[in-house]
Amino acid sequence: AGRVLLGTDIVISAMQKGKARLIIVSDGASEGTKKKIKFKAEFYSVPLIYTTLTAEELGERLGKSYSPVVLAVTDDGFASEILKAKEVTGDTDGGIG
Repeated sequence: AGRVLLGTDIVISAMQKGKARLIIVSDGASEGTKKKIKFKAEFYSVPLIYTTLTAEELGERLGKSYSPVVLAVTDDGFASEILKAKEVTGDTDGGIG
């Protein structure tokens, strides 16, 4: 529990506090949100994955009843596993699609 934070403002705050280990942006994010998150992720040196999953699909995979367009992984091990899956498969979903 607590390994994933959902929502643009919460994700940005996690990056600013140094808690975010990986950012995932759903396909449903607006261009403005994508640009803002990309800028912040680069500024704070946080890896960023754009998934082809819609916000609804991302929410379903997380077991949530709502649809997050942006999420931050705060656990080092969990973030590392997602990044490894992306590297091994070459999957743009980071193994979550």
